[in-house]
Amino acid sequence: MRLGLDRNIKIKDIILLVLVVFIGYEVFVNHSKILDFIGKFFSVIMPFIYAFVFAYVLNPIMKLFQKRLRLKRGLAVLLTYVLVTGIIVLVGVYVVPVVIDSIISITTEVPKYITTVQGWINSALQDDKMYTILKDAGVLNIITNISTKAGTIFISLLEGLAGSLLSITADIVMIGFGFLCSIYVLADKDNLIKQVKIMMTMVFKKEKTRNILGVLRTYNQMIGLYIGSKALDSLIIGIISLVGLIIFKVPYAILLAIIVGFTNMIPYFGPFVGMVVCATVSVFVSPMLAIIVFVFLLAVQQFDAWFLEPKIVGSRVGISPFLIILGVTIGGGFFGAIGMLLASPTVATIKVYYDKLILFFKSRYNDIDEYLGDENIKELNEYVKKDKTEEDSKE
Repeated sequence: MRLGLDRNIKIKDIILLVLVVFIGYEVFVNHSKILDFIGKFFSVIMPFIYAFVFAYVLNPIMKLFQKRLRLKRGLAVLLTYVLVTGIIVLVGVYVVPVVIDSIISITTEVPKYITTVQGWINSALQDDKMYTILKDAGVLNIITNISTKAGTIFISLLEGLAGSLLSITADIVMIGFGFLCSIYVLADKDNLIKQVKIMMTMVFKKEKTRNILGVLRTYNQMIGLYIGSKALDSLIIGIISLVGLIIFKVPYAILLAIIVGFTNMIPYFGPFVGMVVCATVSVFVSPMLAIIVFVFLLAVQQFDAWFLEPKIVGSRVGISPFLIILGVTIGGGFFGAIGMLLASPTVATIKVYYDKLILFFKSRYNDIDEYLGDENIKELNEYVKKDKTEEDSKE
């Protein structure tokens, strides 16, 4: 008598199912040990992760030397690392000490800033009518709590920043080792890429490997567009801001210019954060200086938005502000600053493949134009054919 099992179910399928259930149970029971092992594993290979990151970042510079100066790979790698090492030395000698001194100085000045703010609040509350209104509305208690906690919060932020600097200093050997290893990664990148493609083909087969490489190629292009180009744009904005802050005699000008340049990398939110930080520091010198600095940085950001960024970054892939803000929020929430920086290229890549999917769908169902009100279905079909031809030529 046969059991009521489907004939398609084989003994090896049952064994595989039991094995999967057993492994899943062991993972669930020993998840803390597994997480510890994963953490230790990543801490061991971290120098090599740094090596690949450095090689990826420096690859465009090496390719530029190869194409423009027509140098061989080894000489181009050597020139790239000489240039980068020189920049690191200059920054370490002239910029890092100034930034550290500024952080220490701000930390020591925080009590004076708190006293100044409390003096402004006391002066504003000397008016009896204003005092009564604020007290009845409950605003007075809020202001008192904020003024009391602001110093503690600010000091905690600075201590966290100082702790991060110490952590980076402690990992300097690991980062340095990764920087040295990246030389070999960059010099042998063609062979490494070839081996990765072979392994992917063995695992995913040819068609899936081609699709995965297509996504990675698009994502790489978007990173170059949104991060590489935006980094150059932010560097220029930081230099312009530094010149202006020095002219206006704003304290901690170098530190504030670095903050403006870095926050400029984050779409929409970033420039506003940089302006607010600079104006907040300036207000303790004089309220008029804070207004001047805010207006100056606002003008710089308008110059960036209307002229500089379109020239450098361009608008090859249009993304709505809503999608960018959504991507920055999600990326920052899950992955912090790195997630915010990668939000734009990630959203852009998703949009590219979403548009391709829509175009393919329209090309398969020609009557969809009546439903969507799209009268350009022929043009869309030509775009799909052209895109397919370009992908085949790249392969």
